[in-house]
Amino acid sequence: MVRRLDLPRVSTVEELCAAVAERQGRPVELVPRRMRVGEPSGFVERRADVDVIHFEQETSGLHRAHIICHELAHLLCGHLAEPPDPAEEADQVELPTLDADMIRLVLGRSHYDGAAEEEAEILGAELTRGLVLAPGAGTTSQLAPALEHRKGQHV
Repeated sequence: MVRRLDLPRVSTVEELCAAVAERQGRPVELVPRRMRVGEPSGFVERRADVDVIHFEQETSGLHRAHIICHELAHLLCGHLAEPPDPAEEADQVELPTLDADMIRLVLGRSHYDGAAEEEAEILGAELTRGLVLAPGAGTTSQLAPALEHRKGQHV
């Protein structure tokens, strides 16, 4: 599946984001944050001029990479709706009592069906595996992120 995408060989998730951004013709921005209870560990928000991947910051490096790769897979598979038209945004109703991040979470995600989630999970895992097995990555460097504690301490 990844081979068909013809993405360049990269060793970091940031390099992968840059390659996907170039392929899609839209910038991809990474935003680490502490997710609230009940939120997914990551989600992608399509804005008019950029795709923003929000991901849990309090997890291991390997898990972070997997979350980001899963969200990149949604972009590569075309699961997101087209970005809003800036002209239409002017007509939106303002709801000052609602949290803007929560509105983006609910409205920004397309509530993918099971098939789309499965497709993103499979492609995301393949993308992650490509990063982890990049040249120069030894066994220790592959295992260390998986053994990190949520606060960055090794178990």
